[in-house]
Amino acid sequence: MSSSHLLKFEKVKPAEIVWREDIPFSKEFDDIYFNPQDGLAESEYVFLEGNDLPNDWVNSRQTNFCLAELGFGSGLNFLMTAARWQQSRTENKNLEHLNYISIEKRPFFASDLKRSHQHWPQFKTISEALLGRYPSLTYGRHQLVFSELKLTLTLMIMPAEDALADLELESRQQQNKIKIDHWFLDGFAPAKNQSMWGLSLAKKLARLSNTGSKLATFSVASSVRRPLQQAGFSLTKKKGFGRKREMLTAKYTEENTLLDTSESPRTPKAIRYLNLKYDKPWFNLSPSQRDNNSNRIAIIGAGIAGCALSFQLAKYGYQIDLYDENKSIASSASGAAAGIFHPQLTADMNYNSQLNWLAYLYLLRFLQELTSKEKSEIILSQGLVRLLPEKKSRQQLHQLTTKLLLSEWIKDEDFYHSSRGVFFPHSAAIDIPALCHLLLSKISVSQLNLEFEQKIQQLEQVSDGWKIISEKVERKYPHVILCGGANSLLTKRWLNCETNTTRGQTCFFKNKDLSQNLPKALVEQTYVVPKGVDTIHLGTTFENFTDDNLNQQSQTNMLLKANTLLTELKLPTISRQQVETLPLKGTLGYRLHSMDRLPLVGPVSDVAKLEKDFANIGQRRINMADLSYYNLPGLWLNTAYGSHGLLYSLIVSSHLASLIANDISPISSELANSISPIRMHFRKSN
Repeated sequence: MSSSHLLKFEKVKPAEIVWREDIPFSKEFDDIYFNPQDGLAESEYVFLEGNDLPNDWVNSRQTNFCLAELGFGSGLNFLMTAARWQQSRTENKNLEHLNYISIEKRPFFASDLKRSHQHWPQFKTISEALLGRYPSLTYGRHQLVFSELKLTLTLMIMPAEDALADLELESRQQQNKIKIDHWFLDGFAPAKNQSMWGLSLAKKLARLSNTGSKLATFSVASSVRRPLQQAGFSLTKKKGFGRKREMLTAKYTEENTLLDTSESPRTPKAIRYLNLKYDKPWFNLSPSQRDNNSNRIAIIGAGIAGCALSFQLAKYGYQIDLYDENKSIASSASGAAAGIFHPQLTADMNYNSQLNWLAYLYLLRFLQELTSKEKSEIILSQGLVRLLPEKKSRQQLHQLTTKLLLSEWIKDEDFYHSSRGVFFPHSAAIDIPALCHLLLSKISVSQLNLEFEQKIQQLEQVSDGWKIISEKVERKYPHVILCGGANSLLTKRWLNCETNTTRGQTCFFKNKDLSQNLPKALVEQTYVVPKGVDTIHLGTTFENFTDDNLNQQSQTNMLLKANTLLTELKLPTISRQQVETLPLKGTLGYRLHSMDRLPLVGPVSDVAKLEKDFANIGQRRINMADLSYYNLPGLWLNTAYGSHGLLYSLIVSSHLASLIANDISPISSELANSISPIRMHFRKSN
């Protein structure tokens, strides 16, 4: 049985390519991907010159640009644009960042991409950077950051209609967020790929454009021109490249109709009522404004969530005050000496699975870009073997892995000779406090202010932001983010929803025989991690009682569970004497879980406004024109990671930073709504 989520994933299939004289040819669309004589020159002529680039970059006062492409294909346009952007930044020192959004339903395998790129050796460095970050060919957003180029590629692997609807939803809910400055329409010709063209799609382009946004495409067919004109674009025919007679450029000239969503609902424009099939206006946010008088942000909680968010916000140039009531970072649940990460996928690819997978790839890309020294400081053990509950579970995961082409990341191997084991070669055990220190070390000293032993006693909304009050300070900020966990009363005060708490205790001890025979970390109900030449790190418990000291019974239970697992795998076990006499040694912390086990990341909800506007929802007609935004401006949550703090921290913190900075999120709007704290008020509607 296929779920609605899995059906989306099944829409995406790798490009069926035949190589003809070393040129990729699409079997599905019966066409080549680029001109074999001079594909690069044609792309430069049609898309760069057609959009008046790089002239717009060099001569504009604008510092950040957003470019969107329909049809990533071989990646030629991206390579060409990245190189020209790099050159333009040497001519205009004020250029800060380029967002390059590319939409592709039939992505290339990495091997085909690499072979194509051999045609353009001048882009070797950029090509290698792209291939090194290239994601799985799975439905969704895959955001690749090229910090050395001041460029972000958001590769949207999905049909064009889905991708543009996703960007529209993001723009609408955040009101003043995404607008595209330049468009590359580079799908196959309309006669061969009708889904890439048409009025519905053209209207979406218009709603995502600024007045004056530019567009270029190789086709002048009436099926291309007419929808663009109807959507508000002013068209110009130009001489085509080489033997081609004409090409098309356009400029968006009408007032942007982004908030007109009358296409989906069937009610008239004049009065449009809430339609639960299409609308979820409770996710609407206030415009995110950057206070020029105060570029400083307060983050409360210096665990993995607070450190990851500090790292992500610093990229946008914010000044960060990081508060914690303890004496150092990662003192609570993030203080576990080891954390493991691997994706947990379900057969229906629900929201939890989707977030798990995207977070996994995001974390791997981060680790990949570290230096050897940095890796050695945080990685305790590389590679991980997970024991699934039964052989059937392993078979189901193998079927999903095969269907979604994930065998590079998930190996169906009999590692440790187990019939229920799965091997994750890229997964690892990480020293979480060391990772927190590493994240903060990557922030400029002038941008980060650490405020330890600062218990925030009060948080008050003021006219232009929020005031925090402790015994030592009283300060005002345009944005305050609550990153505390299960023990943070301040965070819990603003959750406005039910949560659960579990106690997690770990244990470490010396056992040279086991350590030397355990090349990879193991995880089942407990994890067993080799650390150094003779130390084992064991964890972690999921307990519902409170004990702020290491508990002997908890440690004994962990050791006995580990022994059962080690016996099954014919690995050296922990002696009965050691189980009974091992001194208490380890870490403990409390995890915060939401009721649906997804994190709570996003705006703090305006409960009074929600209850007023959506009282008796579904039982009365609600005029969309009467609705507004439903967050408390400037107050945010980044919490409830549960047992996935290491896995989730970087991607959800990047998402939250994108909300604050008006940037493009690394996750889809639908997935963003699934982790928004506001969802908890409307779980039945979702």
